[in-house]
Amino acid sequence: MADALALDEVVRFTSDLIRIDTTNRGGGDCRERPAAEYAAEQLSGAGLEPLLLERTPGRTNVVTRIEGSDPAAPALLLHGHLDVVPARAEDWSVHPFSGEIRDGVVWGRGAVDMKNMDAMILAVVRSWVREGVRPRRDVVVAFTADEEASAEDGAGFLAEEHAELFEGCSEGVSESGAFTFHDGAGRQIYPIAAGERGTAWLKLTARGRAGHGSRVNKENA
Repeated sequence: MADALALDEVVRFTSDLIRIDTTNRGGGDCRERPAAEYAAEQLSGAGLEPLLLERTPGRTNVVTRIEGSDPAAPALLLHGHLDVVPARAEDWSVHPFSGEIRDGVVWGRGAVDMKNMDAMILAVVRSWVREGVRPRRDVVVAFTADEEASAEDGAGFLAEEHAELFEGCSEGVSESGAFTFHDGAGRQIYPIAAGERGTAWLKLTARGRAGHGSRVNKENA
């Protein structure tokens, strides 16, 4: 169970990370390094030794490993990404990079996807160190760049150039979980992903008579 300080830290870390603008506009237009340095600082403050890894200057990833008590147990990967999709301030009632706390909620771009979970990982790991908790299995913590675009500077780079850092990992925990499907028959279903999305560019040509969706047109492409 997380201690009271961890509960305070997860809110503060979320707000702090939101205030670091890591907008990924695609085409390499992003700089995650300030957020990576922030995450590394919190890990270092807990006595861990995080690595800062880049394929492209400014597109920074953070990786560290927490040694478990059972060397024979498979390792677990906890990972989150540091970049966010664009946000226009004029579309928001709260500035998207303010990290403001209002009505008991942290607001801003990344509050859901996924600086909130980055903050939770940091807070839990720091809580383990304070409480002297040692997991049974090794836990690898990774914060990656470039998830919102090609992942070439993030997960792709780490898998291709630094696979040894993830030695022994049999499962990973990240976003798109933490929620439950209810099937209406009383069963609760927890989603498990066996893979991650990729990019495949296609050129499609559709032929037919142009029309409007409100009118029947059996030749509409």
